Amino acid sequence: MKISFSGIFFGFICIAIGCFFLAGTWGAYLEYNRIQEYSGRASGHITKKHFLTAADGSGNYYLDYWFVPADGSKISTSSGIAKQQWDTLQVNDNLEIRYDQSNPTRNIPMYGGSPSLIFAFFMLVMGGVFTLFGVSRFIASFKKGRK
Repeated sequence: MKISFSGIFFGFICIAIGCFFLAGTWGAYLEYNRIQEYSGRASGHITKKHFLTAADGSGNYYLDYWFVPADGSKISTSSGIAKQQWDTLQVNDNLEIRYDQSNPTRNIPMYGGSPSLIFAFFMLVMGGVFTLFGVSRFIASFKKGRK
């Protein structure tokens, strides 16, 4: 029997990456479900837009805004948002806010800041591909030698 240690190593790396994507799928799905339970809606007012740069040159887009939930208290907060919506919105614009009625400090802009099922599905596909490729590389690493 001929064993390829590089194939085994590469197989384990691919399986680990696949498991990482599959865990991300579960996290994105749970976040999507949590946000879908936010039944409160309010009109928000944008007070500031800002961009935080990461070490690799990419970054995250944020909006600072305030809104008044059903209980009448004014809540000022900040939330990450998709670049497309960040480009469109301006300071002093209004946007719809989705919030948890039992705790209005848990809120998110209605469009552009929440994870989607498409993202969770993409993570699932990527996790499945990496895991299957890793398993196939791992199994292929144990070949029967020629006599």
